[in-house]
Amino acid sequence: MKFISVELENFRPYQGVQKINFAQDSDTNVTVLWGTNGGGKTTLLNAFTWALYGEMSQDVENRDQLVNTTVWNEAAEGTPLTASVAIEFEHGDHTYIVKRSVSVAKHGATQPRPKPELQLWQRERDGNLKPLLNPSGHLDQMLPERLSRFFFVNGERIEALVKHEGGDEVREAVKTLLGLEAVERAVAHLPKVAQKLRRGLKAEDASQQRLNDLLEQKEDAERMILEQQRRASSAAKEKKHFDSEIEALNLKMTQLAEAKELQQNRYRLENQLKRAQTARQDQEGERAKLVGTRGFLAFLPALPGKILATCEELRERGELPAPLKRAFIDDLLERGECICGTSLTEGSSHRASLEHWRAHAGLAEVEAAWNQLRGAVEGFEEPRIQMHDALRGFDERIAELQEEERQVEHGIDEVGNKLKRLPSEEVVKTEENLEAAKLARDEKVAAIGAAEAEVKRLDNVREDLKKQIEKLEVKDARSRRITNRIMAVDEASSALTQILEILSQGVRRRLDARIQELYHLVSLKNYEPELTPDFELELWDLSGSERIPAPKSTGENMLLSLAFVGSLIGEAREAQEHGRTFIQGIGGDFPVVMDAVFGNLDDDYRKAVADFLPKLASQVMILTSKAQAGEIVEQELRARLGKQYVITTHTTKTDVSSVTETLTLNGNTYPYQVVGSDRTGAELTEVRN
Repeated sequence: MKFISVELENFRPYQGVQKINFAQDSDTNVTVLWGTNGGGKTTLLNAFTWALYGEMSQDVENRDQLVNTTVWNEAAEGTPLTASVAIEFEHGDHTYIVKRSVSVAKHGATQPRPKPELQLWQRERDGNLKPLLNPSGHLDQMLPERLSRFFFVNGERIEALVKHEGGDEVREAVKTLLGLEAVERAVAHLPKVAQKLRRGLKAEDASQQRLNDLLEQKEDAERMILEQQRRASSAAKEKKHFDSEIEALNLKMTQLAEAKELQQNRYRLENQLKRAQTARQDQEGERAKLVGTRGFLAFLPALPGKILATCEELRERGELPAPLKRAFIDDLLERGECICGTSLTEGSSHRASLEHWRAHAGLAEVEAAWNQLRGAVEGFEEPRIQMHDALRGFDERIAELQEEERQVEHGIDEVGNKLKRLPSEEVVKTEENLEAAKLARDEKVAAIGAAEAEVKRLDNVREDLKKQIEKLEVKDARSRRITNRIMAVDEASSALTQILEILSQGVRRRLDARIQELYHLVSLKNYEPELTPDFELELWDLSGSERIPAPKSTGENMLLSLAFVGSLIGEAREAQEHGRTFIQGIGGDFPVVMDAVFGNLDDDYRKAVADFLPKLASQVMILTSKAQAGEIVEQELRARLGKQYVITTHTTKTDVSSVTETLTLNGNTYPYQVVGSDRTGAELTEVRN
């Protein structure tokens, strides 16, 4: 997708028809719009989302007032008025124009709630515009609303991505990128399909009541599972809130001079505790695996000896190995002649003697089994000793790690006590808030664990009921077909659940690699970003001997968030090139529109971000004020600038002082803020090269 232009007509502060043509060349891919705070930059960002999706961000005031206020106030009563936003863009091999507009008649001073109309045209080769039906459906396939916040970026809110709550948005973005919503819906709906099918089963008359009871119990178990899953999900969201609070309080500690060193020590200890806990869990897992595969050896201390003694006794009696094989004697009797040539006629003493030996002869299979058993049990003792030694080793290492955990936890507690004994009231209060947040977080962790344990128990109950239902004799061929369909639905649900996780984690790993690559291009510190398996953006400090959580400043948060946006754009581009969009995934080369990305950054980070933005996507639109960007940004972006516009702010007020009236760009001066104007609003002017 590539934006060609956006045209606004009487849209909020933009009076009349005003148009922006965007830079499209790959070498000069940046369009910058300079505007003062409150002068119309955020309106432009929202113009895109309103035109495409009919939505504006929550921080926009009076969202229903779309018609320019000057036009509205000057219009006569009953006058029909319009406001619209039209975007021309390329997508695939076609050019499109999308236009969302409202038409209202003035009745009174307050604008009524509008009813927007959406239109979408495709430009044909002869230049004519062909209207498309279901425009919202077409647009959602090109760039779904669920992804819009990553391509239309409000710099003042994008930092939320690095909060723990941002993991949900990142996860949803990954699923949308792959087109996994259909899989998600199937996973959610297939159990309901199976449940509906089961209601059609008919058992033999005597079993029908039993079948009805089992079906009712299974439905109850499934309802309780859903309830427990909702509880776990709710507790998980609250836990993320407390995680964010804890992270913010820890960061605050590093910014307090009296607490900084102690907080760094606590970071180190907490990281050490996580490593010890992970190592202990690994050892416990290996121990469980050993017990599961070789644990039976512990119950065979005497049996091998008894088996060997029995074999020896049979050998001493001459029964092992057998002196004669029964098959050999059977062959002689059948032939009627001994190997020495003696006739073995029926009733003869020679035949009777051989038949007596046959009764004592050994079976080859029995002898082979005894020999195999003897060989097996002779090898039991050494593996049994090795198994006991391995178990003792696991127990010792687990005990050592548990002791390390206790000592580290004691060290963490001691850091907390030292912080609370500091003379600074702010440090003490922050530590108290931190302890309260951790306690609340631990309560949510316990609630999640309890809910998940109950889900596991109920799932076992459900599986047992399902097996009981399957064992009942069904009444007719139709019921047998239903049973087969239920089995197919259950298998499909299980397979799709695994597919969903495998594909999501595959994209996560690729995004993680991209984030690291992009972040390292501009990072000023030895920090390492990570997109965790839970789809949360983390930042680690690698400057010391141990990896510890980095105290993320506004600059690091902005870089990390922008690196994620860039990784998402890169993944979408490669998804189209390599056909990785699965069912209805999103692929393509998308632009990015960014408002207030320089925010409160210092000069070093402004320079880093300005250097980074042109690399973010093939087409970048930046909305910024001169105060936010400064000369550094203009200098860094100059080589990549394709288009520039000034948003001139008009105000009818006259008692305004200390305003920047003009802006000088490319050696030309442009009005920036007009005080005492004949109108209130914003005016777009293209900067001359």
